[in-house]
Amino acid sequence: MTAITQAKRWNRSEVPEEQTWNLNDLFTSDQEWEDELAAVQADVDQITDYKGKLGTDADTLLNCLVKLENYEKRLIKAATYASLKASADGADPKNQGDSAKVSAALANIGAKLSFVESELLTLSNETIQQFSQEKPSLQTYQKMLEDVLEKKPYTLSPEIEETLAALSEVHDAPYMIYQRSKSSDMDFPSIQDEEGNEHPMSAALYEDRFEITANTDLRRKAYDSFISTLDHYKNTYAAAYATEVTKQVTISRLRSYDSVTDMLLQSQQVTTEMYHNQLNIIQKELAPHMRKFAKLK
Repeated sequence: MTAITQAKRWNRSEVPEEQTWNLNDLFTSDQEWEDELAAVQADVDQITDYKGKLGTDADTLLNCLVKLENYEKRLIKAATYASLKASADGADPKNQGDSAKVSAALANIGAKLSFVESELLTLSNETIQQFSQEKPSLQTYQKMLEDVLEKKPYTLSPEIEETLAALSEVHDAPYMIYQRSKSSDMDFPSIQDEEGNEHPMSAALYEDRFEITANTDLRRKAYDSFISTLDHYKNTYAAAYATEVTKQVTISRLRSYDSVTDMLLQSQQVTTEMYHNQLNIIQKELAPHMRKFAKLK
């Protein structure tokens, strides 16, 4: 008789070290990360010193963009450290606290740095071209400058842009609520394979393992476990999603976009016609084959 086993879902502390991220490549300790996060917030003044000066001359603009690039590298490194720790164990109160610290820091920094884009938008194409000719090193940032200028018709006053940047943590709340509840608060029923062996379930295990397993029976049981658990939170998720939709609609109207779709496509530099063309091709060319495939299955 085959022995039935029950797999155990490890706590983060139980995972073998060789199977975990080596975050020492980013920071050797939490204290080092804390110090850098504090330093990054203090050093934002190195960029804000250029406020009101970006249109002065080519040297000023170049110096600001170079410092901003180096500053953002440090910011990304600090944010990534906290993000990876939260991804590894989202239920850990310290990791949640560190994520909150980063979110608050990013919102504060984003508000202070919003002047860069606002001031760039006051510069004409001719001025930017002249600066690039005077300072060839500015050509490194040509794509970034072009991307900013494309947003000129949809940009609000500097004061409103700063306010919106300061509220970024609030704007990101619906997705954060979904992610944190799914990864930290939910208990998914374990599942059994054909031999009676029990397998633990979680959102991460479903999305990374069971959803793509070749074992049809196990895949379907995992799906049922996943969906039935999400169903308990459907009203909460509906409210969070409705909030996200309301946010997108409100911002698109404030920025004078024709629709939310236009606003979301603008950052991807894709036209509405290209987007609808892709959808039409999928519906007309691909869908019939997929329906035939589904019938065969």
